[in-house]
Amino acid sequence: MDYKNSSIPVRILVYSTFAVVLTVGMREIAPILTILFLSIFIALIFTPLVRWLKRKSIPGGLSVILVILLFLLIVVILGMVVAKAAAQFGNKIPIYQMNLIWFMDTLTNYIPSRYISSSGDFSISSISRDIAALMITFMTSIINGLLNAGATAGIVILTTAFLLIDTANTPEKIQSEIGNQSELQMRMSKFGKSLVGFMVIRAEINLIVAISITAVLLLGKIDFAILWGVLIFMLNYIPYLGLIFATVPPIMLALFKYGPAGAIAVIVVTVIVAGLAENVVFPSLAGKGLKLSPAFLFLALIYWNYVLGPAGVLLSIPLTMVLKIILESFEETKWLARLMGPTGDVEED
Repeated sequence: MDYKNSSIPVRILVYSTFAVVLTVGMREIAPILTILFLSIFIALIFTPLVRWLKRKSIPGGLSVILVILLFLLIVVILGMVVAKAAAQFGNKIPIYQMNLIWFMDTLTNYIPSRYISSSGDFSISSISRDIAALMITFMTSIINGLLNAGATAGIVILTTAFLLIDTANTPEKIQSEIGNQSELQMRMSKFGKSLVGFMVIRAEINLIVAISITAVLLLGKIDFAILWGVLIFMLNYIPYLGLIFATVPPIMLALFKYGPAGAIAVIVVTVIVAGLAENVVFPSLAGKGLKLSPAFLFLALIYWNYVLGPAGVLLSIPLTMVLKIILESFEETKWLARLMGPTGDVEED
């Protein structure tokens, strides 16, 4: 059947069927895909460092080994920080719970009595205690999530190492065959460069946000400031919601230590740092072409969460950007890439 000459409804049916089958297939092998995607994106982040070392006349094999050792060192240090902080946090949970319950009970004293039920079944006080328990549970689940993620760290490190070994020789492979490259190969080469650039820039932005907020938390002597910095770096890959989830624990700890003023201070710093990073630094580094519309990001978040679970939420931006870069690499699909971008992109085109 010639799909190029087929009607639009037939094309829509075929493409929709393909998308459904692909989605179901990816969901069935989600654990494998999660490890693979994580390894690929980590390898892309470290690939420029490998190539930089090679430009400094360091042999390719040695460059890869040095970068892998650096990655391993980072994972070990972060793992030790997270494990130590998780143990200390677990010991302090009863204290945090008491402080939060005390704060919620104090807050109810400022609520007019007509809003407080006389029955013990349903009252502002009972609701506040439930909220306190929910917040502590949320903070604990975040810590446990970080610890559980360490279970697959070894496989990710090994897979990343093999990917780095291969990508280190990619420029030479391309250069040796540049004269024989087809248009498709040239587009894929451009796609690879765009993807590496995006991953590096996204990591830089997350690092800037994490270091800035961690520095403020350290100055304020907030408990486990470095742990929250690691969490901010990782969850900031999740559009809009990630930074909110990551800053809930330090906001609560600032509330316990300094009262409402401390919590508000952390919120203000987070909003300012994130606003500058996402609206000033990121566009200047990445350009408008690598931005995504908020509506499409939200839909992508739901989709990847369905396909890959919690890991899909973390990888939603990189995976969606992969799709956009692929669509931008072909003239026939550039219009779809523009639809994924901000409204201004469509209007200008």
